[in-house]
Amino acid sequence: MCAAPAQGAGGIERPRVSIDFVDCDAALAREAQRIAAIELRATLVNAAPDDTVTRVTAACRGTLAELAVADPTTGKSVERTVALTEAAPNGRARLLALAVAELVAASWSELQTNPHPRAPAATPLAPYAARESARAAMADRSLELAVAFDMHRLGGGDYLFGGGVGAVVWLSPLLLARLDALADYGELERGAGRVAVIMPSISAAIGVSRWLGAHLRPALTLGLRGGYVRMNGIADDQNATAARQQGAWLGPELALQVSVWPRGRVHPIVGLAVGTHLLGVRGTVDGGRDVEAVGFWGGVSAALAVR
Repeated sequence: MCAAPAQGAGGIERPRVSIDFVDCDAALAREAQRIAAIELRATLVNAAPDDTVTRVTAACRGTLAELAVADPTTGKSVERTVALTEAAPNGRARLLALAVAELVAASWSELQTNPHPRAPAATPLAPYAARESARAAMADRSLELAVAFDMHRLGGGDYLFGGGVGAVVWLSPLLLARLDALADYGELERGAGRVAVIMPSISAAIGVSRWLGAHLRPALTLGLRGGYVRMNGIADDQNATAARQQGAWLGPELALQVSVWPRGRVHPIVGLAVGTHLLGVRGTVDGGRDVEAVGFWGGVSAALAVR
């Protein structure tokens, strides 16, 4: 396969990659090659690459695929064996593609984490432009955007449901900064009526993240979440009186989020958060349990992220 050079963000040419499949099903190889190029944001070239091209060989051996990467941008050669049976037959092309992308990205990431190694490579490195293309492909992944669904547990044990958007900026391979905006809502049954609770919030946090195996990356963050809560009473009985209470809320939040297949351009994230109110609102209910946006809160979330 031949392709004309393509440019990424900032006018930098995309890195060039060749992927040679040996003894693999032809349909699986074509699909895996297509997906791997998308995940790496790379340009595929033919099977006769020059010294600017990162070369990948994937040899199928029954239920295993033996991967080898020769990377002239870093002078590294890396290998890995993947069990194709980890995925259903219709998902094996994606499994193989992501394994290829992860192995190449592991080599290219050194251009960011160790751009000037003390020990020189044993083989001549690719020209500067090719190395910069690979480095830029990794740098583009420093921003992650997500759309989330969440469940928020109030201090009094009531549950609200909602969602929002978030962003993660990778400050280094270990450190990250996280921002999000959520809006939750619930109608809580109380005696002779209901209380409609509207609770938008924003948060800012900083944290750490490390790989857990090949496909999971947990991140632990600590920050502040704050917002506004509005509690509207809804009288279901003519003898009941509806009232409204509202105010700002704020408190520290500790969150754990686990990314699945995080090297994929699109991947799922599940999260768990706990916090406590430094500032909150208590909605008093005559003849019923108060609505408490005070004390400890918790939440779970599921998100779809794009890098």
